[in-house]
Amino acid sequence: MSKRCVVFGANGFIGSSLTRALLSEGHSVRACDVVRDFFALTPADRLECETVDFLDEVAVRNAVRGADWVFHLVSTTKPASSNANMAHDVQSNVVSSIHLFQACVDAGIERVLFASSGGTVYGVPEVLPVGEDHPVRPIVSYGLTKLMIERYAELFRRQHGLSTTSLRIGNPYGPRHYDQQQGVIPVFIRRIQHGQPVEIWGDGSVVRDYVHVDDVSRAFIAAAAYVGDEAVFNIGAGEGHSLAEILARLASLSETPPQVEYRPARGFDIPALILDTRRAREHLGWIPAINFDDGLSATWHSLK
Repeated sequence: MSKRCVVFGANGFIGSSLTRALLSEGHSVRACDVVRDFFALTPADRLECETVDFLDEVAVRNAVRGADWVFHLVSTTKPASSNANMAHDVQSNVVSSIHLFQACVDAGIERVLFASSGGTVYGVPEVLPVGEDHPVRPIVSYGLTKLMIERYAELFRRQHGLSTTSLRIGNPYGPRHYDQQQGVIPVFIRRIQHGQPVEIWGDGSVVRDYVHVDDVSRAFIAAAAYVGDEAVFNIGAGEGHSLAEILARLASLSETPPQVEYRPARGFDIPALILDTRRAREHLGWIPAINFDDGLSATWHSLK
């Protein structure tokens, strides 16, 4: 059945992919973002684009009225920079999310989906792959605020009956990644394609779980339709790739060997993190469908 959806952060990497997926499934979408030019979206039936500042409580309340599903994909900070101003991180992300949850309660929203971070909420893992019940010990403010928003979503679920689900997403990659500063894969690709040196922090052994953005979008839609007691799901490929491995694969796609500059390892970089996605498979019927080599090659050619 067609749903009326609101996507906050719709002009972003995941948001634009999710918006397209919702439209293709026959849903209507109110795409909300602080960016005035919705360059990541193309006009379509059942699509309404609105300039909405997520920090504006009144604007957020107006945006969710009449909706069935609300997708919260907004983050004002990034993992690498969040520790620089922790108070801003909390004020702009946690407090604003509480305002959103209250607005959804008042509007009688059917389901709220939150984009959490599988790469930062767990901290340094004790075992691999990491399941949802693994201890959570974030080592950056970004991960801590994501975790706090998850907890407030739980609180609204218990106290107000608001149906909330948090997806702990791995490292998303894929075409249409417009951010020049975020994401190892698009940053590496752009530097190689422009003949610039690739910077690697540490020795290249850092391992992450890279999941294609279209698979992430499918997970959000599956979670929105889910009826059950689970409220947190890991969304990843369930396999890890090191920086050195990714660089080698991209080098094979390039006409010229990339230049590499090694930098000192950073204190907030976790050595390895791979997500256990069995819960999503069992309860959502979701598994990643896009092979990493195929996804990486398609991303290379799309950004080229």
